[in-house]
Amino acid sequence: MKRKIFLLTAIILSLSLFLTACGEKDIGEAKAKEIGLKYINKMFDTSETEAEITQQKQECYRDASGAIVTSGDSEFSERWIYYVRVPLATTMTKYEALILASTGEVIYAYQSNVNVRLSDEQKRQADELYMETSEWEEKHMDALQSLTRACFDWAKEKFNDNHLILLDANNGMIPPVKIREFGRSYYVVTRDGKVYTVSMSWPSLELLSIAVENGLLY
Repeated sequence: MKRKIFLLTAIILSLSLFLTACGEKDIGEAKAKEIGLKYINKMFDTSETEAEITQQKQECYRDASGAIVTSGDSEFSERWIYYVRVPLATTMTKYEALILASTGEVIYAYQSNVNVRLSDEQKRQADELYMETSEWEEKHMDALQSLTRACFDWAKEKFNDNHLILLDANNGMIPPVKIREFGRSYYVVTRDGKVYTVSMSWPSLELLSIAVENGLLY
């Protein structure tokens, strides 16, 4: 009888360890909300306190940079992601952050263009850029340089890193038509080896979105 009890106990313990090893970790909705709101408030200089939480399973497909993430057996991996959404209205989003359920890492965040409000001075700069004729290209290059500088300063502050690398993700190209406002994307490489894609707008010089390009999946 004692032997049977011992064997049964051993089986239960083994099964418990097996399920623990095989089960995917999950930080939970409450923690995801806390992480998401903290990230949104830091990156977008806001003070949101409430958000909606949903969770979805996504496959790791080939992304824009051509990278493929697999589980090691040539099969596409899947991952659970928390969506932390600050609503602007019933069908509109003010801010949103995507968080890996297994690690709590924020892999993407953005704000709606509706949030971007230009000051009177910025409106004047936008109008002048649009109205330029013969010197339009030079004026646009000046605007690009100011945006690049703003992105570099923003990244140094947010990542607390004075030795980061900033690369223009657009290879110096400028839009072929005259516009009052434009967005620009940059690669930011921090001292810990993380690579981010940061998109900002001119003339507001505000962050539009940020994505982690080489984060951990699990």
